[in-house]
Amino acid sequence: MHRLAAAVVAALLLAVAACAQADVQPEDAYRIGCPAVDAAVASGSVAKKATVAGLKKLSASGQLDPEPQQWVDATISLLSAAKPEDTPADARALIVDGCAENGYPLQNVK
Repeated sequence: MHRLAAAVVAALLLAVAACAQADVQPEDAYRIGCPAVDAAVASGSVAKKATVAGLKKLSASGQLDPEPQQWVDATISLLSAAKPEDTPADARALIVDGCAENGYPLQNVK
């Protein structure tokens, strides 16, 4: 199961990396990022590291609007945290609400 989840995350991250080089639309951060985040949280540290690497590229692309940029940065913080449960409630709400509002409700992030 972990290998399958890691493969899914890897495929999603290739898409994230491609977006960092192409014109990124605001909804791309959520369309690609939300499933990757959900899979990373469910599958463990290797997937988290890969997801964070892809999200960092997307964040650094300079092509995101302010709202998706905040979402990407909050998500990087959550996935990079030594204790994700200590992530501030407002950051968690930003992540969960951003995904839900864009049609990608999270299953593994509460």
